[in-house]
Amino acid sequence: MVIPVHIWVYAFRIWLAAVIALYVAFWLQLGGASSAAVTVAILAQPTRGAALAKAANRIAATLIGATMSVVIAGLFAGERIGMLGAFICWICVCVFLASYLRGYQAYAAVLSGYTVAIITLVNIDTPQNVFTTMTDRMAAITIGILCVTLINDVFGSPPVWRGLERRINDIWADIRSYVRVVLSGNEEKSEHAGELLAQISGLRDQVDIVAHDMADGQHRAAGARSAMLALVEIVQQVRLLRLLAHGDPLAVTIRDQCLAVIDDHHSEAPNLLTKLRETELSRPDVVIGAVWQLQQAIRFVESKSLLDDGLLSLREGLEPARDIRLPHRGEFAVALGNATRIGIALVAGATFLVFAGWPASVAALTITAILCALSTTMPNPSKFAVAAMVSFALASVSAGIVRFYVLTESQDFLRLAVAIAPVVFFGCLLSVRPAIGGIGLIMNIIFLVLLAPSNPQVYNPLTFYSECVFVALALGVVFLASRLVWPVSALDKQHAVVKATQESLTTSVSGTECSLPALECDLASRVADYVTSAAGARRPRRQVLKALLSINDLSLAAASAHLHLVQSSDDPAIRSRIDQLQRALWSGNSRRLLAGARSVLRRMRGSQIEAREALLAAATDLWTAGLVLAHEQRRIRHFCDHGSVRKGDVPWSLH
Repeated sequence: MVIPVHIWVYAFRIWLAAVIALYVAFWLQLGGASSAAVTVAILAQPTRGAALAKAANRIAATLIGATMSVVIAGLFAGERIGMLGAFICWICVCVFLASYLRGYQAYAAVLSGYTVAIITLVNIDTPQNVFTTMTDRMAAITIGILCVTLINDVFGSPPVWRGLERRINDIWADIRSYVRVVLSGNEEKSEHAGELLAQISGLRDQVDIVAHDMADGQHRAAGARSAMLALVEIVQQVRLLRLLAHGDPLAVTIRDQCLAVIDDHHSEAPNLLTKLRETELSRPDVVIGAVWQLQQAIRFVESKSLLDDGLLSLREGLEPARDIRLPHRGEFAVALGNATRIGIALVAGATFLVFAGWPASVAALTITAILCALSTTMPNPSKFAVAAMVSFALASVSAGIVRFYVLTESQDFLRLAVAIAPVVFFGCLLSVRPAIGGIGLIMNIIFLVLLAPSNPQVYNPLTFYSECVFVALALGVVFLASRLVWPVSALDKQHAVVKATQESLTTSVSGTECSLPALECDLASRVADYVTSAAGARRPRRQVLKALLSINDLSLAAASAHLHLVQSSDDPAIRSRIDQLQRALWSGNSRRLLAGARSVLRRMRGSQIEAREALLAAATDLWTAGLVLAHEQRRIRHFCDHGSVRKGDVPWSLH
C-alpha cells in the first residue's frame, strides 16, 4: 500500500509544530513545557479549518477552566474534601452541558471541566501555586496553538470545504437515485430514506468547522448549511411526491419536470410549473389536489435551486441566498446519565485512591477525570476505552524506549526531536484512517504525556511506572463506568429518539412557534440517530422507522400550516377560522383537514396579492397533513392516540 504524499506532509507538519512548540517552551523556561507539545498533538487535524476550530474552542475552554480553578482554590483553600467535591460538581455540570453540544464544542465543555483538575487538584496541598500553574498552562497552550497555526499556514494545509463539497455531491448523487426510484412509481423504502438522512446529518461536524477555514469562511459555512438543509428538504418533498396519483396527466408532467430538475435540465421547469399552478387557480372549480401537486413540485425545484446556490457559496465563498442556523439537540436523560456516570466514577476512583494510600494519587485522579470526561463526548464510551487501551499500550512502550534508551546518552534537543519523530509520524498515519483514527490521535497524546519532555530530562523509572499505572487505572475506571454505571444501550437511544419525535409532534400540532428549518434539521437528525443506533440490531424495526418518517412529515406540515395561517391572520375571515383549523389539526381527522384546506383555498381568491402566497402555502400544508394522515392513518394512530397527544404524553412501544 502506497501512502499518499499529502499524508506524509500532514505527519511532518505535526512533528515540526510539536518540536517548535517544545523549543519555544524550553526557551521561555515554562513549567510543564511538555503541555505545548501535547497541545499540538491534540490539535493534529489534516485540514486547516478543523485545527483552527479545535484551537479556538480549546483556548476558550482553558480560560473558563482556569478562571474556575482560581475561584475553587480561593473558596476551598486548605479544604481537601471541599475542593474535591467542588471539582466533581463542576465537571459533572460541564459533562451535562457537553451532552447538548457536539463536535469541538462538546470537547470544549469537558475541557473546561477537567482543566480545574490539571490546575487546582494537583495543587490541593499547595493552593498558593494555583496561579503559577494556571499561567504556565495558558502560556504552553497558546504556544502550541500558535505553532500549529503557523506551520499549517506555511505548508498550506488543505481547507475543509473541498472535502465537504465532495461529500455533499456524493450524497446528492445517492438522492438523485432515490428520486428516480420514487418518481418512477416504485415502492418507496423507508430504510433508503433513513440512510440518506443519516448521511446528511453526518455532514454536521464538517459544516460546523468550515467557518474557520478562510477569511470568507462565514459565507462558506452559510452555504454549507443551506445546502445541507436543501438535501433534507428534497428527501422530505420526494416522500410527499410519492403520493401523486398514477396515470394522472398532470402527475406525469410533474414527474417529468422533477426528473429534469435532478438532471440539471430545469431551465423551463420553474416557469412551466408556475404557469400550470396559476392556470389551476384561475379555474372556477379549482381542484386543490392538483394545486397541491404543483405546489409540492415548485417547492422541490426551489430546494434544488437552493442546493445549487449553497454549493456555489461553499465553493466560491459568496454570500448564499439564505442563512439558517442549525439547532443543538440533546436528550435530558442522556445528559443526566453522562453526568451521573462521571460523578460516580470519580467518587469511586477517589475513594479507592484514598484507601490505597498511593503516593501522587491526585495525579491518578486527574488522569481519571480527563479520560472519563472525554469518553462522554464519544458516540460509544466503551469503544473509546478499548481504543484508548490499545493506544496506551503502544504509547507506553514507545515512551519507555525513547525516554530510557534513546535520550539517556545526551540532553541534546536535536536528539529529542529526532527521537519522537517515528512515533509521531506513526500516530499521524494511523489517525487518517477513519476506522482506527482515534487510536493514532490518542497514542500521540499519551506518548507525549508519558515522555514528559523537560529541561533537564528526568530519568526516574519509578515515576514513569507510576504514571503508566495511573493511566491504566483511569482507563479501567472509564471502561467499567461505561459498562456498569447507567450504560446507554442502543435500545435506550431508540427510545429517546421516539420520545423526542413524539414531543415534536405535540409541539407542532399545538401551534408553538418554531423555526421550520431548525425543525426539519432536528427531525432529520433524530431519524439519523435511530438508523445509527439500530444499525447493529438483529431485527430491523422497519415499522418504527416508517412511523418516525410519517410523524416527521405530519409534524412539518402542521408547523408550516400554523406559521402560514398566522401570517394570514390579517384577513378577518382567516382570523376567525384559525381556531377551527387548529382544532382540525388536533383532531387527527384527515377529512376535516382536507375540508379546511379547501376553505382556505376558496378564501384565497378574494385576498390581496401579498396574502395569496401565505394562504396558498397554508392550504397546501393542511392538505399535506390530511394526505399523510389518510395514507398512514393506522401507523400514526398506533404511534399516538388523540387524547394522549393533547396531554403531551404519547405512548409508543419499540417492541
